[in-house]
Amino acid sequence: MGIDVVILGYGAIGQAVHGLLAEHRSEVRVLGVMDRASLAETDHCRAGAPGSDRVLGPAGLKVPVLGLSRAIEIADLVIECASPSAIRAHGPRITGAGTDLLIASLGALADGRLHGMLTAGPGRCHLSTGAIGGLDLIRASAGTIKAIELETRKLPEALLHPGLPERLRGSITGTTDSGTPKLVFTGSVPEAVQSFPSNINVAAALGLAAGNMDLVDVRIIADPGAVLTSHTITVRGDCGNYRFEIQNFPDPENPATSALTARSMASGVLRLAGRGSHFI
Repeated sequence: MGIDVVILGYGAIGQAVHGLLAEHRSEVRVLGVMDRASLAETDHCRAGAPGSDRVLGPAGLKVPVLGLSRAIEIADLVIECASPSAIRAHGPRITGAGTDLLIASLGALADGRLHGMLTAGPGRCHLSTGAIGGLDLIRASAGTIKAIELETRKLPEALLHPGLPERLRGSITGTTDSGTPKLVFTGSVPEAVQSFPSNINVAAALGLAAGNMDLVDVRIIADPGAVLTSHTITVRGDCGNYRFEIQNFPDPENPATSALTARSMASGVLRLAGRGSHFI
């Protein structure tokens, strides 16, 4: 039993996932990590190749930095902790080679064509539940759902990123100056992903679970007084009406994401490794 994994992306989430999985080394073996430099250097970063002597990780947990070809060769599962752009650039090659892929950056899958490429296999494409729950109920209700509303409330600084349109940037930073919460975005999942690619994986998760991104209406509130990141999810359909409210502490190393995200991913990897019983 157990699986061999490589982590794609070694920022706050990747490092946290590595640390959590290190507690279960008999079930999950972290063989290496991929970062921007190793992916840019060469497709064939192997032992003895230039750059392949780099290692990452805390003391006692250091693992080699790998190129994509080597990672695909040795891993049962690649754990993506990077970005939507990393999924677009490398995801199809990973699953196309027969290696399984666990995705954190679900916003990338608002692109239906990319989603189709990733799920064509032969490697399996697994989706992380990330910062929310209730996706099992939504998946079971797929085909009967009429509408899903998502209201996300975050600290203004958690919504800012280099590619943010100036109109949105001004609206968000204005809440810090005023100290007053403000609705800064309303729209569809693809629109939310385009403006907030690192913040709104929750919206894509809801659309993927429901089987239809068009069912999801997204509202984002910048709240300078927010201690917790909150997601209020309302579902209306023929099987019933459901409402979930999730409040997570932001990751102290990366306030754009929840402290729960890495734990959710590690839990999913352990299930894939065969640990414990599972709800299905």
